Amino acid sequence: MTDQPTRVVIVDDQPLFAAGLAMLIDAQPDMRCVGTAHDGNAAVTLTRQVRPEIVLMDLRMPGLNGLEATQLIVAEPGPEVGPPKVVVLTTIKRDEAVYLALRAGATALLTKDALPAEVLGTIRDAVAGERLAGASDTVDVVREFAGRAQTRTPDDTLAALSAREREVFLLVARGLSNVEIAEATVLSEATVKSHVRQVLGKLGLKSRVQVVAFAYENELMGMVR
Repeated sequence: MTDQPTRVVIVDDQPLFAAGLAMLIDAQPDMRCVGTAHDGNAAVTLTRQVRPEIVLMDLRMPGLNGLEATQLIVAEPGPEVGPPKVVVLTTIKRDEAVYLALRAGATALLTKDALPAEVLGTIRDAVAGERLAGASDTVDVVREFAGRAQTRTPDDTLAALSAREREVFLLVARGLSNVEIAEATVLSEATVKSHVRQVLGKLGLKSRVQVVAFAYENELMGMVR
């Protein structure tokens, strides 16, 4: 773990809203706003310059929109820790654009009327990567839209995974944290982390939310008890 504050970039085409978020973040001892942008192109340029850990990304912006900017940012080859983690900002939670951003690699979503504690908690969960940030809202969106994107039959979808990795995959798909998975499987947290990394790597996924989407798209949730 590092003692350095989490570096956050805020992207929103409403300067007053962005300024309010920046004030909230800068008031935290473990976070720092390192820049704001008001459109997608500026967001991509800024993230390349300042290398934040988190990008709070509005989806509805003129020019390059938040979905397109998210796709570019998560595909960037970052430093050792990889590209920034994108948290989607949205006015309408159940929006296909939100789902597409999550599927493209965004880590979580926040509605713009979220309480400050929700905003800060989601950022901290996204940084830690130990649980699905904003789990309830995120799963709701994925459940609603993922069924439209089914691309495979479930028979061989998890063939690349070992039996233990398959078990961990299904628990992640339920939204369980690493601690909860460790308790359910009687494994150490370190072993669970290793299995989660293997699952993501073998299935070509970037985040826990993509595991959830993958499970719904491939009609695997019936395997989850």
